Amino acid sequence: MAAKRKPSKARLARIEMIIFDFDGVLTDNYVFVGENGERYKRFWVPDGVGVYLGHRAKVKFAIITGNSDKSTMHRAKHLRIDEVYQTIYDKGVAYKELKQKHGLTDDQCLFIGDDLPDRPIFEQVGIGVAPVDAHPGIRKLAHWVGTSPSGRGIVREAIDAVLDARGFQWPQSDGDSDGTKRRTTRRRTQ
Repeated sequence: MAAKRKPSKARLARIEMIIFDFDGVLTDNYVFVGENGERYKRFWVPDGVGVYLGHRAKVKFAIITGNSDKSTMHRAKHLRIDEVYQTIYDKGVAYKELKQKHGLTDDQCLFIGDDLPDRPIFEQVGIGVAPVDAHPGIRKLAHWVGTSPSGRGIVREAIDAVLDARGFQWPQSDGDSDGTKRRTTRRRTQ
């Protein structure tokens, strides 16, 4: 199958909200289980930096996932993602509710998903992005198949494309974009 290329900058510049599936997008699909049944997942730090940059550019974020897991809520809180839909089996309905709640159209939404339960969103969303290792049926539906795999850069790849299309530049000063200086605290080690 031929690679599906990144959409035009004009299409990407219209994106107001980026929506993620969780496992296979923000994670690499591995689950580590401790001896007492605790579940652990790992996250790619540059994806989180991308979400931070997106917040600075006033992009909205949401998660729509079939899982119900404390790690999902913990990661969402850490990334300041307020819209989290868990234990969702008909993701298309949740997507419609999310759009309506925020007054968005399909063309203003980008979704990143990796497996067949994501199909209802891919069939509606303005830009559907799949990681390079997504299920073949999802890669076929996606508008864009990224070069990054699940949980290891696909989120950052998509966010960077949206921010680039919007002309977002990282501030070049030593302060925040609002002009305030950052304070750094250093600890002495002995």
